[in-house]
Amino acid sequence: MTDLIPTPTEEETAGVHSDRRRLTLGAQLIAAGLVTGEQVEVALVEQRRTGQRLGEILVTQDVLFEEDLARTLAEISGMPYQDLNLDPPDPTVFAALPEAFCRRRTVLPVRLTNGALVIAITDPRDIQTLDDLRTLVTGPIRPVVAAPGPLRQALESGYYSRLIDEEDVAVDPASESLPTTVSPEEDVSDAVRVRQNQEPIVAFVNQLLKRAVDERASDVHIEPTEDGLRIRFRVDGMLHDSMSASASFRLGVVSRIKIMTDMDISQHRRPQDGRMSMTIRGLAVDIRVASLPTSYGEALVLRLLRRDHRLLEIDALGFLPESLRRFQKSFQKAWGMVLVTGPTGSGKSTTLYATINELNVPSRNTITVEDPIEYRIAGIKQTQVNAKAGYTFASGLRAALRADPDIILIGEIRDLETARIATEAALTGHLVLSTLHANDAASSTTRLLDMGLGPYLVTSALECVVAQRLVRRLCGRCKSADEASREELLELEEMALVDGGTTKAPLYRANGCEQCARSGYLGRLAIHEVMVMNDELRMLVLQRAPAEDIARVAVSDGMQTLRQDAFAKVQEGQTSFDELKRVLV
Repeated sequence: MTDLIPTPTEEETAGVHSDRRRLTLGAQLIAAGLVTGEQVEVALVEQRRTGQRLGEILVTQDVLFEEDLARTLAEISGMPYQDLNLDPPDPTVFAALPEAFCRRRTVLPVRLTNGALVIAITDPRDIQTLDDLRTLVTGPIRPVVAAPGPLRQALESGYYSRLIDEEDVAVDPASESLPTTVSPEEDVSDAVRVRQNQEPIVAFVNQLLKRAVDERASDVHIEPTEDGLRIRFRVDGMLHDSMSASASFRLGVVSRIKIMTDMDISQHRRPQDGRMSMTIRGLAVDIRVASLPTSYGEALVLRLLRRDHRLLEIDALGFLPESLRRFQKSFQKAWGMVLVTGPTGSGKSTTLYATINELNVPSRNTITVEDPIEYRIAGIKQTQVNAKAGYTFASGLRAALRADPDIILIGEIRDLETARIATEAALTGHLVLSTLHANDAASSTTRLLDMGLGPYLVTSALECVVAQRLVRRLCGRCKSADEASREELLELEEMALVDGGTTKAPLYRANGCEQCARSGYLGRLAIHEVMVMNDELRMLVLQRAPAEDIARVAVSDGMQTLRQDAFAKVQEGQTSFDELKRVLV
């Protein structure tokens, strides 16, 4: 006879929710799998020392996302949760509350519903703020819980940008000045004081971000100088001057960006990090910001990451067909270690993301340990290291191994402890993907040995190494085909890319047009070498052979070197010989 499970009554369901709400915040977070007991214990020690709220400490320590904390507080309090990124506020109700009060208490009116004013708050336990709201608003109110970051961003755009037509505004920084004083009777914070009457600043930052997206910038450098503000864009890996502003804009622009990214506006003497998500020109863009104190004020570097899922498709990475086949065969195995090597900014993380994106199926449990999380991928458990909270690559990897993973992605192997745990995980039935700083595929094995990893661990665990660089892609509109000059043929011969008797070699040239801003290049592509381990290579690693010997055997086994891969793409018209030399010589 089949057992029947009765449907719970409304009273029983209410009792379950009531039990959940009686849980402490720490217990609720642990029960939801958002934090571990150890992380809560560390945060409680900090709470006893500073008096801060537990949730704020966990967020500050990068253990918990603001959104997850807000959802948990909403569940405990019984209030609805509102995602202001997905459900933005109605600017017509902003006048219902004084701006200074909203900023001081981090609240925001979001809409009128059935005659009640819906007000977003960040902490439903703040009884004083709830009482003050009932005093300030004559009619009924309906509090909802929102994450602090999106709420502050909505405050910014709501009170300062809503009257500005972002598409048509034009600001001359040299002719505008930023008022920074307010009357003594105004009750505003330092952050508000800096931003009073700063529509020109808001418009300038909006135009800056739009221009960065229009020019395909990957990074924006905002640098204070003696005379003003220097702004440079990194496009296709190359920095160039783009904009400037007068000295009167220096403080306002930096403060505006710091507030948007939830950084401490009152702190100017220590480096900070922040991030935000925006939709610019219809594109979803994640922006990471790092500040650096300089002699003329704080410098900012903005890293722009476009949430373009095409970037996470392995076919879009530029692999030559045979190299892609070799790589895919390696990471489709059930266990082993696959490494991607190269210098900073060579696209290693993008290759790993594309790899786990291809492996992302419901039947596999994928866990990442990253620093930081650059792209968020649905269906994958992604965690971020936090050294201050004791959550390092090594400890994160240990925690991941206790969570029944099939695939583990480690942002970087930096030390012996992480390398040893990663290789042991690969030997015990897990597919491990990671990055490593090495000049080429062959030297990655010697790099692991130099860390102190035993040769037997390297040979037993390592399946494949991909080395890569990024080169600029020729503009398809203005590139032109040409024959290599005599001098270029000699250079190609010295690089072992052509035989000594070669008299002709087709090349493509960069010319420049309006489409590519006269640079001759438009976008970037990766060049690769894919070294797949075999018995002969493993024997060389066991003998601690030099990287040159390992590379020679790998080439005989079918590996295309970085130079060979780049030259093939030069001959296909994807990049130029000058670009090959700039990156690889």
